[in-house]
Amino acid sequence: MELLYTARFLRSLKKLPEEIQEEIVIALRVYAQDQKHPLLKAHKLSGKWNGYHAISAGFHYRIILKVSKNEAFCMDVGSHDVYR
Repeated sequence: MELLYTARFLRSLKKLPEEIQEEIVIALRVYAQDQKHPLLKAHKLSGKWNGYHAISAGFHYRIILKVSKNEAFCMDVGSHDVYR
């Protein structure tokens, strides 16, 4: 799976503390290898985010993805506030 990053994702990532950034990079590496890994808690979103997916990075951070067959666009990252 190829991961692509939006400008919004990169801006949000840059604002986070370095140790959280490392957790997010690890989560994305795991996702690229195994999209159904249990630690990621991957799930589809509904409502305003219908058609998107989310994965966990640590306990408090989420990565929002737009997934197609061979690639995933990393749309945004943050705490649960990222859903707003």
